Amino acid sequence: DVIWLKRMYFEPKEIPEIEVQPAIEITENVDLDEEEMVVVEQNDTNSNDASPPNPPEENENQDDENEVGNNVGQSRSGTTTRSGRVTNRPSRLVEEMGAAELSHAKKNYYSILADEEIACVGAGIGGGFSNTNELKVMKYKEAMASPEAEGWKKAVVEEHDRMVEHKVWKPVKRKDVPVGAKVMTSTWAMKKKSNGVKRARLNGRGYEQVDGEHYDATSIASPVTNDVTIRIMMVLMLMAAWASQIVDVKGAFLLGEFEQNEQIYMEIPEGFEQFYDADCLLLLLKTLYGLKQAAMAFWKKLLAAMRKMGFERSCADPCLYFEWTALGLVIWLSWIDDCLCMGAPEAVEKAKQDFMKEFDATDEGEMREYVGCKISKNMNERWLKFTQPVLLQSFTDEFEINDMKDYDTPMEANKTLEKAEPEQYQGSKLHTYFRKGVGKLLHLMRWSRPEVMNPVRELSRQMTNPVGDHFKAMHRVMKYCVVHPERGWTLWPKGTWNGDKDFEFVVRGRSDSDYAKCPDTRRSVSGFVTYLMDALISAKSVMQKIVALSVTEAELIAGVMCVQDMLYIMRVLESVGLKVKKPMVLEMDNRGAYDLANNWSVGGRTRHVESKQFFLRDLKEEGTLKIEWIPGTENESDLLTKNLPGPDFKRHAETILTEL
Repeated sequence: DVIWLKRMYFEPKEIPEIEVQPAIEITENVDLDEEEMVVVEQNDTNSNDASPPNPPEENENQDDENEVGNNVGQSRSGTTTRSGRVTNRPSRLVEEMGAAELSHAKKNYYSILADEEIACVGAGIGGGFSNTNELKVMKYKEAMASPEAEGWKKAVVEEHDRMVEHKVWKPVKRKDVPVGAKVMTSTWAMKKKSNGVKRARLNGRGYEQVDGEHYDATSIASPVTNDVTIRIMMVLMLMAAWASQIVDVKGAFLLGEFEQNEQIYMEIPEGFEQFYDADCLLLLLKTLYGLKQAAMAFWKKLLAAMRKMGFERSCADPCLYFEWTALGLVIWLSWIDDCLCMGAPEAVEKAKQDFMKEFDATDEGEMREYVGCKISKNMNERWLKFTQPVLLQSFTDEFEINDMKDYDTPMEANKTLEKAEPEQYQGSKLHTYFRKGVGKLLHLMRWSRPEVMNPVRELSRQMTNPVGDHFKAMHRVMKYCVVHPERGWTLWPKGTWNGDKDFEFVVRGRSDSDYAKCPDTRRSVSGFVTYLMDALISAKSVMQKIVALSVTEAELIAGVMCVQDMLYIMRVLESVGLKVKKPMVLEMDNRGAYDLANNWSVGGRTRHVESKQFFLRDLKEEGTLKIEWIPGTENESDLLTKNLPGPDFKRHAETILTEL
């Protein structure tokens, strides 16, 4: 095997194999027979899923690169250095999720056991897997060719029974179908959920639908609540000590109806041949997963049900519903089919009962998981934290970062990634590997790790042609996140709220910019944070859309972006009948931008930015906004504009994450 160590190729020394009976640690009472304990070679584990750890330098050819990537993936047990020392990847503790404490060897041993009785091993919400590669989506033939084919066949039958129960279609003879009618096909999305349950979902191929015949292109975009609204409502929940309950609608997209009597025919799906004659087609009576109008049809049905229950829709967020009752404010949030209800405990129970009368739904109980995040909260101290342990585990399971050293910062200080030349293209395999990793990081930074926004922003700009430095930077961000799994997006508002409509909520924000940061376009980077009652509601690191001609202009652009988010927070609160303290405060660390926003002078070098000046000045005049200056050392949004050295990064990260 040839190993890549960023320096040279070398042949690792032969290490004699020692047969040792493995020990097993199991947190639950599980009965295992000796026949069930089968050990295989370590090199056989995950050999097909190996990914290249550190891509070779740009001057290496593609054949060497693929050979190195594959061989490294097979040599997971250890690496021999030049001096002969064997280094092993560190063991990982997953006690946070209540799972077993496993070394790498033990975790590998569990991963080759086929019995689902010990599927609880692994770090993730639900713990129904040992490696996140098990959670990948499979097609029908792939699932039926897997060792768990019998379990997937059962899941397919359950999906058919669900379709019949909801009366999604009716069989028709092929000869009865109108001549020239478009007949759609379907596909399967088969995935093991993080709790170990096998889920087979039938999806219509919506791209085969014909505009005007099968759907109306002007009414297929369905709304979904956003992360800012969710955090705003959770701050209210913490301040008022509300209950928070989750209700999951069963078969949500199977409930929608065709408003224009569309006639959609579909071929018999794979796996359903046993239930229908060979000369049959299926005429859809209700929407199906994958159809273009399915999401919108369900949202309309949900909105009608909310209005029937007495709830109003927010004019700021169409997926936020509210009602003022004798027990105070009651809130519903809809994230597709996961509906979150918050309010006084008695009011929430009544709202849930009314909801269950409208939909066949599962009562998930107290909120412990939402939008793919683990929710940790302490209602006595009134704080809540978003973490994503499953996503963190996928970094170690699917990317070769385990042999890297630990980092306390996600990227090297003052480093800026540069665009690669077309001739440096690394090949489609590494390209897919990079895009997959950056996609995971984008999701992570949005929901639980705002302190890595600037490095991930830089990585996302290299999606078209990633090269060696880009891969190393991506691995470093992943390693930093894994080394600090306890960090998460924390909401810890100051003060309490008794539900009084006259209470004034405090909204504030801070902004910063890094002038002419991009070496290719000379555009600047905006960074800002917004707070509600001192709880972080939104954060962003984004390249500006225009080329700023001065530091002052770049700072002004960043300030305007921050104010836009502050106004959204204000409108969400006011849309449910609450009040915001005026003026809201925007803090900036640039004197020029501060002076421009606070007076009406127009200089020769600032006329071209006067629209942004007038935007801030008008808000200031009407009493909505107040702009103040703060020292740059106190501005934590600086973390979102550049890669800071260790001490500065630590100080600002602790502020943004509100470490407990």
